[in-house]
Amino acid sequence: MELYDVDEFWKFDLSVGLVKGAEKLKRTKKLIKLDVDFGNEERTIITGIADQYSPEELEGEKFIFVLNLKPKKLSGVESQGMLLLAETEDGNVYLLPVPDEVPVGTRVW
Repeated sequence: MELYDVDEFWKFDLSVGLVKGAEKLKRTKKLIKLDVDFGNEERTIITGIADQYSPEELEGEKFIFVLNLKPKKLSGVESQGMLLLAETEDGNVYLLPVPDEVPVGTRVW
């Protein structure tokens, strides 16, 4: 495992977002398009977990997202961040929900 100075960690903008809408992208097996509210802005974020979660399981839930990544087009849709998840070595993915009392837009560290 490579070790990093804590200053590297602080470069990432991790924030709590509320999934306002979610839909499976057509012609893909794993991609879900999320419309996420961060309090002061909304972003589109694509996540590749449709083989393990339905869009309905994500809507209305709060999660932690990385916001300062370069945008990336996935299946023709620009993703403006990344949903943080836990993944086991055998590929099982677990959502990391945020408690209801944590405000949307809260910075995570």
